[in-house]
Amino acid sequence: MRRKRISAHALAIELCRRENMSYNKVHEHSCKLLERYAKGQSDPLRGNKFRKKTFGSIQQEKQNIRRRYIEIIKGKKPYTDEEYEDFVWDVVTSRWFMEKATMILDLIELLVDGSVSGTDYDVDFDARNQGKQIRRILKDLFLRGENNVKDGKAIYVGMGISRATYFRRRPDGIVLFGILMWIYAKRREEEDIEAGIVDRPEEDIIDMPISEEFVFV
Repeated sequence: MRRKRISAHALAIELCRRENMSYNKVHEHSCKLLERYAKGQSDPLRGNKFRKKTFGSIQQEKQNIRRRYIEIIKGKKPYTDEEYEDFVWDVVTSRWFMEKATMILDLIELLVDGSVSGTDYDVDFDARNQGKQIRRILKDLFLRGENNVKDGKAIYVGMGISRATYFRRRPDGIVLFGILMWIYAKRREEEDIEAGIVDRPEEDIIDMPISEEFVFV
């Protein structure tokens, strides 16, 4: 069953409001993460960062990255430039980030367009599908690796949309990616705290109720 459509901008504004977050602040942090992820994907030293990991070490890595992401987005703990770069590098070299990124892109498409098509963007049929447009923009800008990403003009020309439409969709897509990743990270953090897997931080960084209408797998 298809959900009622909502504009990407209205959704981004509403989610930030519910989470008591600044649209501009979420955009700033999410954009930095995505830009550095794209660059890190093409780093020749990236392969040396991988090592054989047990399930336990992967879970610990996820928990560590998740808590740091929550701290950064919420602004509860100051991060130096060096600490932020270390955080982004840990994300870049994780084996599971693209799986989570794809999950977030699916959710953006579902929430904005009402369904996940599972097909590539089609110039003739997807002109009104803002969620699918955002998915294509984020993938082409950030998620294909620095040597494979496209510039803005190449993206909007290839998509058959106007320059103005592209520059409306881009910031909303970046914010939606960041705020939905935040909601996911917050939910998983609270679940692990309640299960006794991780300790609750001294300063509670999860000070807002979990958004119940979002289903993550």
